[in-house]
Amino acid sequence: MANKKKSNNTSTKNKNTTVKKNTEIVEEKNKITDDNNTTSLSIIEKDDLDDLIEEDLGIKKTKTIKKKRHIFTNLILCIVLLVSLVFFVFSIIDKNASIISIISSLIFTLFVIIYSVIGITYHRKSKVTILISGLLLLVYLVINIFMSNNNTVKPILGVEDFTGKDLTYVVKWASKNNITLNQDYEYSDMIEEYKVISQDIPYGTKLKDISDLKISISEGPNPYKEIVVPSMLTWDADRVINFVEENYLSNVIVEFVSSDKVKDTVIEQSKSGNLRRDDELKITFSYGEELGFEEVKLIDFTNMSKFRIEFYMKQNHLNYEFDDDFSNKIKRNHAIKQSIEAGETVHVDGDRINVTLSKGPEIKVPDTSKMSITELTEWAVKNRVKLEFIDKYDDSVKEGEIISIDKNTGDVIEQRSTIKVTLSRGKLTMPKFNSYDDFKNWADKFEIKYEEKREFNSKVKVGEVISYSYKTGDTIKNGDTIIVTISDGEKVSVPNLKGLSKNEAINKLKKVGLNYSFRYQSSNSSKNTVISQSISSGSEVSTGTTISVTLSSGKSSNNNSGSNNNGGGNNNTNPTPSPNPPTNPAPEPVCTPCTILRSYVSNAIDGKNNCEEAKSSLISYLKSRCPGLTVNVSCVKKDGYDPMDVIQTFIGETNSCSTVSYILAS
Repeated sequence: MANKKKSNNTSTKNKNTTVKKNTEIVEEKNKITDDNNTTSLSIIEKDDLDDLIEEDLGIKKTKTIKKKRHIFTNLILCIVLLVSLVFFVFSIIDKNASIISIISSLIFTLFVIIYSVIGITYHRKSKVTILISGLLLLVYLVINIFMSNNNTVKPILGVEDFTGKDLTYVVKWASKNNITLNQDYEYSDMIEEYKVISQDIPYGTKLKDISDLKISISEGPNPYKEIVVPSMLTWDADRVINFVEENYLSNVIVEFVSSDKVKDTVIEQSKSGNLRRDDELKITFSYGEELGFEEVKLIDFTNMSKFRIEFYMKQNHLNYEFDDDFSNKIKRNHAIKQSIEAGETVHVDGDRINVTLSKGPEIKVPDTSKMSITELTEWAVKNRVKLEFIDKYDDSVKEGEIISIDKNTGDVIEQRSTIKVTLSRGKLTMPKFNSYDDFKNWADKFEIKYEEKREFNSKVKVGEVISYSYKTGDTIKNGDTIIVTISDGEKVSVPNLKGLSKNEAINKLKKVGLNYSFRYQSSNSSKNTVISQSISSGSEVSTGTTISVTLSSGKSSNNNSGSNNNGGGNNNTNPTPSPNPPTNPAPEPVCTPCTILRSYVSNAIDGKNNCEEAKSSLISYLKSRCPGLTVNVSCVKKDGYDPMDVIQTFIGETNSCSTVSYILAS
């Protein structure tokens, strides 16, 4: 016990001694600091002093620092960092971006990277300020990407700008996005052949808002375009050749004649000013006062254009002739070979030189039965062949795939040939139609068979559809025929009008809903009495049908007198006049009702090349629909109308005894 107490005293004594020493050390340090005229003041607090004491005593004190994990804040900063990198990438790939905007986005991106790294590694109990600033940065970046005029983002969200792009690229894009692509070809001096000139859907349009896209494809320079041809008098040969080729003039004839003008300069020109590229243009050059040579050492014509070869031949007064052949190496209308080799000497106006021009590569039509539309388009672009697309329903071929082409596998064709491709619209389902005309236009467009069937119906107007043999949404198999039931209106029985007065006939016809027209004929019946009707009583017709009623105009009066004078006698014999034979009225024609629909007219004139052809077709068609009908059709020139527009037309109820008139624009 005494030892333990002694030990504690010793420990306490040692502790006090240590404290005293440390105090002296601190005082000594403060004294040194004061001696060095420094303004700093070292103050050791109690906790620090305890730490020093424990350190001297060999007691290790472990401080546990709890670091708070700001998971949400760090996540936001990581997202900001990622979005800033995306923002920078878009600014680089934007073809419209300037150098200054790219540098600005780079500086901003570096700032965001540094800020995000510092924000994530900075340890503090609260990061509210960092969180708020990170969110603001994120909002700023998102607005810049999606709401600004950053054009590189729009194609990703919607339709791209295809101007100047290759047709193959557009076909692949359309196939990938399930867009129906319609192609049209037009000439362009600015856009290279088989590249896109324009599109009907603005780029940036959301894909969900479209199903079809129409693009115009360049066929190269327009051979019929009108250009201004200057006066080329005194131009030298090279300048003329360059002008002809740069402006795609295709019908230039050159001649060389003797003249006192400078050799190989233009001395005469047939035309200048506004000319079409294919207009004939004759240019006469001078070869000097004398030709000056009798022999010519031929040059190599390989790969030379037809125009340059002709120019050379006429310039040197050589006889020549062109042939053509396929070539996989030589451009179209450029020389493949020549009958007399380059370097050989030929006489002026001597032997004929045959030059073979290229028709381009020999193109064999592939087997399209196993090709996709994308593959066929790539083949067409590669071989400079045009594709013309039509589509039709086919339940045996998947939608968008090729049904057939108008060429056979293995057929040899040239560049710029056109292949008609029939694409499948998939299985045909019966759509809903607003009118019979809509149905006919749809059926005619897709070559769908249909037949008309007519029946009376009191609830459906005359000429309107009662029913189709297929319901909306039903699948129509290849080759099936749709039966269309057309209403003849409410059924009415024609009353017997014979012997009635005019007013009685009118009242009787009105009562059953029939229209009427009158004509007169002499008879033994009293005046204004019905003697016949165009449709016999008891016949079933549609409400509104017109009945032609014949009324009596009374008896006809015939005053016949005559005399017979026999010379040499006083007896005058007056023979009794023979009675007039009874007049038998001509039999009334039977007039059957018929309806003329608007579709009859459009079908009859559709696809006709001229007005006279359309006129003949319309008359034949209407008479086949309504036998006995008189049809008058005239063709007139009328401002504001396209050829074969219908200016005047009759549509509706009539009968075979009537006359209908039409006027077509010529």
